[in-house]
Amino acid sequence: MQVRFVPPALAAIDEIDVDCLVVTCFGDDRPLRGLTGLIDWRLNGRLSRLILDAFVVGSFEEAMLSTVTGRLPFRRLLLVGLGRRAEFDAQRFREACLYIFATLAKIGITSFAMALPGRIGLDIGLRQAVEAWRDAIRSAFPGESARELLVYIVEPPEIQRELAEPMRELEKLVERGLG
Repeated sequence: MQVRFVPPALAAIDEIDVDCLVVTCFGDDRPLRGLTGLIDWRLNGRLSRLILDAFVVGSFEEAMLSTVTGRLPFRRLLLVGLGRRAEFDAQRFREACLYIFATLAKIGITSFAMALPGRIGLDIGLRQAVEAWRDAIRSAFPGESARELLVYIVEPPEIQRELAEPMRELEKLVERGLG
């Protein structure tokens, strides 16, 4: 497993070479925020139009897999709903991570980029979020399957600094076959 970091900026995202970009949205957040809003802007509002047309509503564990051509360097985009913002807590964060990674594993995606789901402006502690994220990825990609993973985490530099050590520890566990 390799974990890399990039800031949430289009120039940095354009340099990522992975199969899939994972973005999330709350059912009651309009306009779209964070990485999802940035990607929606790059896609000329395509995600917002899907929401306006009620094709996607952002309900918890709702998922849409789409191909992406031209405007982003990814082949696929996975949009995952997080439900209502007021109901999103540490337990929901854990469940969302489990769902996202299980979905990626089920469709055979081993290289992807994502932000930590739903943490914008929330009281989910970073340590708590990292533990849930690591547990979920280890659950969805057990043993040898985790060795193939290439994951880019799209977060601001101050969050990257906090994530670096726990992610190095996870890489070491996976390399030793303990992941």
